[in-house]
Amino acid sequence: MLNRFYVNPILPAQDGDRARRFYRDVLGLDLLTGPTDDPMVFGAAEGSSVALSEMPDRTPPPYPMISFMVTGIEEVVEALKARGATFEPIGPTSFAGAEGRAVGDVMDFGLAKSAFLKDSEGNVIALNEFTG
Repeated sequence: MLNRFYVNPILPAQDGDRARRFYRDVLGLDLLTGPTDDPMVFGAAEGSSVALSEMPDRTPPPYPMISFMVTGIEEVVEALKARGATFEPIGPTSFAGAEGRAVGDVMDFGLAKSAFLKDSEGNVIALNEFTG
């Protein structure tokens, strides 16, 4: 039934202005709401979006709540780092039973590659590329 409806993840922000700058200027997403609106909504490809709302008492979980499906993950990571993004190592883990191998900021699982960054508010964002 819900397959007919648009999904819009909402992430917490400690500081709305700081989050707005990060998602717009560092991640390069399109701000779809007004310059001071809360919640703030950012657009990505094919009509997808993510919203953030100022919730100073909410602590983000230590795992990704959103994932961007990318191509050319190594180039995307380098471009985001040049814009101020900080990537985090994810440590030993597996994907579909395959152990990952770290290559710089990217974890190569064979069938997929992943990288993880934290936004300005402590939310973990995953970048994933299917390669197999």
